[in-house]
Amino acid sequence: MPRENLPSSPAGNVVSPGRRGFLKAGGALVVTFCIPVISSSATRADTFGKVPPEQLDSWIAVQQDGSVSAFTGRIDMGTGVETVFVQAVAEELDVPVSSVTFVMGDTARTVDQGKSTASNNIARNLPPLRQAAAEARLALMDLAAARLGVPSQKLVVKDGVVSVSGGGQSVSYGELVGGKRFDIRLGVKGDGNRTQLTGRAKLKDPKEFKVLGTSVPRVDIPAKVQGKFKYVHDVVVDGMAHGTVVLPPARGMKLVSVNGFAQPVPGVVKVVTRGNFVGIVAETEQAAVRARNALNVTWAPGTNENFDDMYGTIRKTPVIKDEIEGVVGNVRTAFANAATVVEGTYYLPVNSHGMMGPSCAVADFREGSLTLWSGSQWPDGTRRDVAGMLGMPIDKVRLIWVQGSGSYGRLGVDDAAGDAALLSQAVGRPVRVQWQRADENQWSPFCPAAVIHVKAGLDAQGKITAWEFENWTPGHSTAEQGNILAWRALGTNPGHKRLSGGADSPSYDIANINVVTHYTHEIVRAIYMRSVAGIQNAFAIESMMDDLAAKAGMDPIAFRLKHTTNKRSRIVLETVARKAGWKPLQKPVIDGDLIESRGIGALCAGDGKLANHGAWGNLATIVDIVLNKRTGVIRVKRVFVAFDAGRVANPDGLRNQAEGGTIMGISRALKEQVLFRGAAVASADWLTYPVLQFSDVPESIDVTLIDSDHAPLGAGEVPNVTPACAIGNAVFAATGVRIRELPLTPDRVKAALTVA
Repeated sequence: MPRENLPSSPAGNVVSPGRRGFLKAGGALVVTFCIPVISSSATRADTFGKVPPEQLDSWIAVQQDGSVSAFTGRIDMGTGVETVFVQAVAEELDVPVSSVTFVMGDTARTVDQGKSTASNNIARNLPPLRQAAAEARLALMDLAAARLGVPSQKLVVKDGVVSVSGGGQSVSYGELVGGKRFDIRLGVKGDGNRTQLTGRAKLKDPKEFKVLGTSVPRVDIPAKVQGKFKYVHDVVVDGMAHGTVVLPPARGMKLVSVNGFAQPVPGVVKVVTRGNFVGIVAETEQAAVRARNALNVTWAPGTNENFDDMYGTIRKTPVIKDEIEGVVGNVRTAFANAATVVEGTYYLPVNSHGMMGPSCAVADFREGSLTLWSGSQWPDGTRRDVAGMLGMPIDKVRLIWVQGSGSYGRLGVDDAAGDAALLSQAVGRPVRVQWQRADENQWSPFCPAAVIHVKAGLDAQGKITAWEFENWTPGHSTAEQGNILAWRALGTNPGHKRLSGGADSPSYDIANINVVTHYTHEIVRAIYMRSVAGIQNAFAIESMMDDLAAKAGMDPIAFRLKHTTNKRSRIVLETVARKAGWKPLQKPVIDGDLIESRGIGALCAGDGKLANHGAWGNLATIVDIVLNKRTGVIRVKRVFVAFDAGRVANPDGLRNQAEGGTIMGISRALKEQVLFRGAAVASADWLTYPVLQFSDVPESIDVTLIDSDHAPLGAGEVPNVTPACAIGNAVFAATGVRIRELPLTPDRVKAALTVA
């Protein structure tokens, strides 16, 4: 089916005459930001072919009024990258920002650009978007030259209107091509999230930018502030039923029987059982929830797992692979010759993504084809998995992305989409599934725990001569492919062998290093979290750096600079020290039980990327804390951040990411830990899995952006990495006590101070 005959994904101010009828209807592409009530009358089986990346029309369309619709397989999970995508297209096309709208993550209308993870949306998506927009501009200039009868070199463009230089005739983009196809073929390099385009057009020099590099207001904020923004939770399809899934009390349990309801539950359409999957479809969400609570289901333990001591479990779980992450020099000899050796073991807990809105999706299975509305961070991946789970050809499945609620990795696998698809197939009508809070907290894929041992050696001059780093952890991506929870319940999923989230080599200059990841078998179903393994590795690395600085009798920042030759890395350390007014070897301020101190944490990738945790860029964080020795409560008062993320596309957006990532990092440092009771998750709500409250937010977060001509790097993950280690180092500076386990809860702090 030609893409121009498909409806816009979710379109506002439009009431569809019928999903498949609308699919067959022609007309201009219409894109806005609201979701209609979508009628869904099945008339035939639809086929959704692959969108060809080599066609310019797959990326850019100009409407008759001169407005521009742009298309990308990447998505915006709330970080504001859609605004930067708009800026990029507006920049290269020379049109107003207000005239550009985006279709994102609709597998029937956008190119497969892989998953939107690892903070690489801007780094990897701006080049193809800019190239496509530049190619469209070049084509429009050629058309204008023919229309106006002058060489294209004599034409200028402003706000989508082409004029003869010096005055005279003009013609708008809409008049030139509005509503028609470009029919231009581009060169394509790479695929998925590495898709790049080549063509005749030359991109603008950054020195000529008028839109990129400026703080264009986010395009999604007005609707969000006004309460009008439509999330995936707000999608309504005509004739839609509501589904819910009955999940076992603990991991590893097997379904024995489903014995119906003790009393009839009005509104129930069907109870669906397949393998270990138990679902209910009802006319209303309330009826579905009542039915779930009333259904008699018997489960039997499948294993005798006990995760109460997660770190002990990690050390007992068999290692499936030892991954050598970095070997330099001869560590054994270096340790033998070291003047001082320091070592420590660090314990990093299981974390939940803690989305404010639980997972939600809508599925419409009719006549052998399926349409999904999902918040997936990987539209084509979720489409592929759901097709595989249902045994359908992939071209019979369409996924329309609609923003979820703060996934940051969680929706790299959309479990609700799998649930909704199974239930819709079972009843032959649209079904909406929204998980409950306890479902999300107990059954979503987690960020797995880690046990990290670090050993380092110093020479007599206080220089690090040896570094040994071992990380025991399950992989962080066991749910990435073929591991939707419903598919696991069916018992037919293929599983996924990718291992990620292992140890990182230090970004410091050390002559002899040995860095190893001991990947264990899966303990809990895992999916990458914001800064995949970044907090874990940085907490161990940066804690050890402060311990070594203390042994060497040096100031922590001076010690880091002594081991950092990269110019970009040095700049962020020096900048944050200057902005915070850092005083070398500054003593804590003591007032009774209250101790005020500060700590430093850094993640400096130099000119490249630290390979494993997906956190690009160079960043240093200083925190000022107040520690109450009596209660163990840590209060983060002030934060200073220096951030080099390469060329800045939108300063306000980047600053927002630095602030938001910092707050999330503080939350994970002080509060967040998934607790277990046997094989069951005991952290079912916000009381048992607390996150940072508004009252806990620092008084100030001072962010200094370091702009440069270097290519853009990631922004979303890096600021999340450093707060935990900076806070831990501030506690060390205040008390001389090193706490090597997160989160730094009051009980844990009091216990450490008591032992000391």
